[in-house]
Amino acid sequence: MSVKPTSKWGSLGLRVANLKDGESLVLEREGDPTEEVRKIRSGLNRIAACTSVRRTIRVVEGKIVITRVGIWRRPPGRF
Repeated sequence: MSVKPTSKWGSLGLRVANLKDGESLVLEREGDPTEEVRKIRSGLNRIAACTSVRRTIRVVEGKIVITRVGIWRRPPGRF
């Protein structure tokens, strides 16, 4: 049985999901910061581990900062 390698988005998603509330992850940007932030938001929205994580993604002093701000809570009685 072979092990599937972790993708770029999968590993980033797990790192974000494992953050505690208020903790941040700082990434070096690779190009246009607004384009990078758009790609990161889109990529993380596709990761199951990240769909319940509330986060902010900003550019601060030329670096991309992802901060966990909590989790999304469902209203009671809804699926």
